[in-house]
Amino acid sequence: MIAPVERAARTQVMFREVNERIAELTRHSALGVTLFVCECSRQDCIEALELTADQYEQVRCRDDRFLVADGHELEEIERVVDREDGFLVVEKYGRAAAVAAGLSTR
Repeated sequence: MIAPVERAARTQVMFREVNERIAELTRHSALGVTLFVCECSRQDCIEALELTADQYEQVRCRDDRFLVADGHELEEIERVVDREDGFLVVEKYGRAAAVAAGLSTR
């Protein structure tokens, strides 16, 4: 049985993988902003977040950081490290950080 902390981190990594594909597909887009999915731990979340490719890369360059909609942070496994217009950047700590790093695709 997977522990709740590990399940939450795995869910967030799954959403980040979706965003990785979005970033790949829109890398050369002239639109400026792209819709990414919220990378929170809620399995039923369908929030869309508007970011530029550069904003996404600034978050994604660290395995322990994720994009989430305001109010979707989970204090038991992450802390808010940045607040932007329309989204938060959270940083995992403890076991959740280790799971996220271990599942990183980069």
